[in-house]
Amino acid sequence: MMKRFNFNTATKAMLGAGLLSLLLAGCGGSDGNDGADGQPGPVGLDIAQATTLKASLENVKIESGTTSVDIVLTNANGVPVTGLEQYAQVNALALGIAKLAPESGKGYKAPQWISYINSVKAADPARSLANYSYTEGDVTKEVKFTPGDAIQANIESSCKTNCLKVVDNGVYRYTFQTNLSTLDPIEGLDLSYDPTLIHRISLELQTDGSKSAKLINTHIDFLPSDNFRVANPTETRTVVDLEANCIKCHSTNYADTSATAKPLALHGGRRIAIGNCQVCHTSYSKDPETGASLDMGAMVHAIHKGTYTMVGYSGTAYDFSGTMAKAAAQNGYPQYRAGRDVSERVTLPVDIGSCQSCHSTDAKGPVDAANFKHHKGLACASCHMTGFNPVDNSEWLTPPEGQKDRGFVGNYFHYYATPEIDGIPGADLVNVFQNGGCASCHAAEGEEGSAKYHLAKANVTKSVRDEYAYKLGNGTFDVSGNKLTFTVQWHSDVAPKDDKAVKELWLVAAALDGEYKIGYKSSTFGSHPGRFSVNLVKEYPAITMVQDGKTLTYTISGITQPDMIALKRGTLSAKLFVCADPTETKAVDCTDTTVTNKTEVIIAANQANFASATAGDPAFVARTVVASEAKCANCHGKQADFSVSHSRVRPTGAADSGCSSCHTSQPNTAVNLTDGSCVSCHNDSLTAANSTGHSANRAKAFSRGFDFKVMVHQIHANTRSGRFGNYTTDITFPENVANCAVCHDKGQLSLAKLGDKHVFNASTGEYSPTVAACASCHAPTAEGNSAVIGHFENNGGVYNGTAGTYTPGSETCATCHGEGKAFGVDKVHPVKY
Repeated sequence: MMKRFNFNTATKAMLGAGLLSLLLAGCGGSDGNDGADGQPGPVGLDIAQATTLKASLENVKIESGTTSVDIVLTNANGVPVTGLEQYAQVNALALGIAKLAPESGKGYKAPQWISYINSVKAADPARSLANYSYTEGDVTKEVKFTPGDAIQANIESSCKTNCLKVVDNGVYRYTFQTNLSTLDPIEGLDLSYDPTLIHRISLELQTDGSKSAKLINTHIDFLPSDNFRVANPTETRTVVDLEANCIKCHSTNYADTSATAKPLALHGGRRIAIGNCQVCHTSYSKDPETGASLDMGAMVHAIHKGTYTMVGYSGTAYDFSGTMAKAAAQNGYPQYRAGRDVSERVTLPVDIGSCQSCHSTDAKGPVDAANFKHHKGLACASCHMTGFNPVDNSEWLTPPEGQKDRGFVGNYFHYYATPEIDGIPGADLVNVFQNGGCASCHAAEGEEGSAKYHLAKANVTKSVRDEYAYKLGNGTFDVSGNKLTFTVQWHSDVAPKDDKAVKELWLVAAALDGEYKIGYKSSTFGSHPGRFSVNLVKEYPAITMVQDGKTLTYTISGITQPDMIALKRGTLSAKLFVCADPTETKAVDCTDTTVTNKTEVIIAANQANFASATAGDPAFVARTVVASEAKCANCHGKQADFSVSHSRVRPTGAADSGCSSCHTSQPNTAVNLTDGSCVSCHNDSLTAANSTGHSANRAKAFSRGFDFKVMVHQIHANTRSGRFGNYTTDITFPENVANCAVCHDKGQLSLAKLGDKHVFNASTGEYSPTVAACASCHAPTAEGNSAVIGHFENNGGVYNGTAGTYTPGSETCATCHGEGKAFGVDKVHPVKY
């Protein structure tokens, strides 16, 4: 039977065309000349489909006061991005323009940015902050403001895509609405266009208003008089670099949309580049509602010092001292709106005088990094004049009779800045001026200037640490004589006890059997069951030292610590104190009374170990390192000194004769933070069973736990309920507190060794080790945390259980939450290595 095929119209047409072509081919002959090539089609990616964005500025033109610049927009692969000119969702398309004007005065003055776009803002009466007071301890403190009209630099932000013209695929020409030849004059501000000065155009582009929006900050520096060439780095006054300076502590993870995200993105998350910030945060800009300076240097100094308050464009108050909320709680301060205003004290993780923490003093920083050493009154005043203002300190508006009027700030520094009132305690600026030390502040270009004083401690610390670097050698424990023998590779042939500059050299020995375990007796030599500290500079009958050049062999006899005798192995660490003169940048005789500003430099050694000298006894096994020393140093500095935190001083300022007798800061404060030195004390917790010499009520609640993994997590996450004497110190962590990679390196979050850790004993019950670490952030107290506590307990963990509940190794947390697992801590937290 013949089969039938049914074809639709399109198929019939296709077949017909194919048949016709075959017939034509069969006829022979030429098919004619090829036609001319057509124009290539446009290459580009619509902005709505682009997953990444990059932008650069080029081709600046300024003609008759009209300024234009080309925005070149691509994705990360360099493909032009099209459609910006009609992209309705764009949240921000803002550009600024400024000139870099020279400064006059004594010594070298770094040039300052002057924006061409400015306005004079009147203080909003509804949001101008009234003065308030608050109480700290027994002291009542006052905070005062000086609201009033203020000049504010700005950028163009309203025109957006209406000011764009498409030049090519991915190239858009923006023409400023602001005409440089018709600017309204502002008293005290030179707004004339000077083509011989370096200029800057900044761009701020955000695709939409969501947290995940693509964001661009960029700028171009150029010289109009030289055919608008791009400026050299040395011409642009770049003093601080985001990556080299700020990101040591802060985050640039702008893609982090987690609830705890803290990327360094300001002004609603749109401002992320220092070059863009400088266009508006000029030396003349102020906040009208508070009178606070908006100058970049002055503002950033005061924020990090925890003394800055201003009111933003939206009316939100930003109080970086945390005192506004405190005043509201204590006195009902009506202008603080909880939930809308921000009142949080910034806690700097280094001393406020550590300029080198934010300013580069080596070749790694920007080319103009050294400019911070030169005089700028507002930056100086941000520290030295904290709390002063022209209303309450109007006497400084007038100089002493016969003296030059230098303005409010200048008069203070030259005539009134005594050590008793200065914002930097002890700074005697008047004495410097009266003794002709003008160059101390007004230095010539290339000279140290005030940095001679600001960096003195940092410089002498580095110098003395380099000179006095030493190394601990591994030791042996002889159980027959209860003797510990070890070596010190010293820096010179002069032994520590004979060096007049050496104040103390503390050795700390701690027994270690996988984990440390503290006992609660005095920490002086000969009393702690598993740990002792001893000053090797002092003469002790039980200590001998044999010197062979720079090699010092110490033997400590008569050791009675029962844990040390039982284990016969542990760790050795050391802490050296050297007297130094910051002015001369050198070590000095500790008894030299002619050095009036003597300081002590703390120098740590490597951690060494000791083990039994008897063959067949167990060898030393090191603790697993689970945190990064380098990452701690990013914020806290190398060999950070936490002696003040360990000095046990009550909030009232009165010395604590109880705890200080044991917990003196000199021998007991570790300098290396991750090698176990801290853990040798901060482990387990105080209970009636292990607290010989203490009352049982000294045991601490979990929310203020003593164990290092608990304490450190709680401090950084600000979940700690209090410190000694029920004193609470709020901590502001500058990164995402849930980003474990801020403190931990890759591979340190496996949780594999947590089964070896001791149970954590709080005053109310015990906590299994993994639970103790996790609960320090997720459940510092049981209230409101029943779900997470249930999760702990359903997987072998113990949360506030009765003594003996936990069986070592019963936690199964690592099965799911170990690093790299499907629900690893690096997956369920916003970890970014």
